[in-house]
Amino acid sequence: MKLELRIEKVFFSACGKFHSFCSIYVGKFIWVFLTFDIMKNRIVLSIFVLGLFIVSLNTSCKKETPTNKDTTSVDTTKKATYLEQMFELYVLNSPVIITQAIDTGGNNITALYQDEIITLKKKTYYEGPLEILVGGVLYKGTWKSNNDYSTLDLSISGKPEFEFFLSPWRFTYKSLNILRLAPITKPLKKTLELQKK
Repeated sequence: MKLELRIEKVFFSACGKFHSFCSIYVGKFIWVFLTFDIMKNRIVLSIFVLGLFIVSLNTSCKKETPTNKDTTSVDTTKKATYLEQMFELYVLNSPVIITQAIDTGGNNITALYQDEIITLKKKTYYEGPLEILVGGVLYKGTWKSNNDYSTLDLSISGKPEFEFFLSPWRFTYKSLNILRLAPITKPLKKTLELQKK
């Protein structure tokens, strides 16, 4: 009787790994078969039936392959980390405008940047070309970030007001459409807010 209970426990645990339908109905059939004295050599027959059941589950319970493929630009090959994928999807190659620029003295200088369109282009997930379009003229520089995307370094020249961007920045707020930054060192009141165009 103890051997029968062990076989029953092993069987139910094996069935639990597959489908609940199989474990309930086929398990009950085997349990009923074990409790009735149909044949003298029930243990051998039970092991044989259990083996057939497991073989049939392995051949009939195949994992379904998805029919619809993900069509977003997120890397489904798992070569990029989640942060890299999100940064690429929401920041890289997406034009942004400056919605607020405050200098270290607390002065709102947003008007200086109202016609600018900024784009961080991708070279790698952590650096690449920086493009600022001002009144039809394209200025080029570079951007660089660290591996957790908490900081951003911008390097660009061509206009005096671009000097505002040259601080090493840290992100203070990130959302799907808005990025807020402040300088890493001596921020005082200096902030920058970018919004997707």
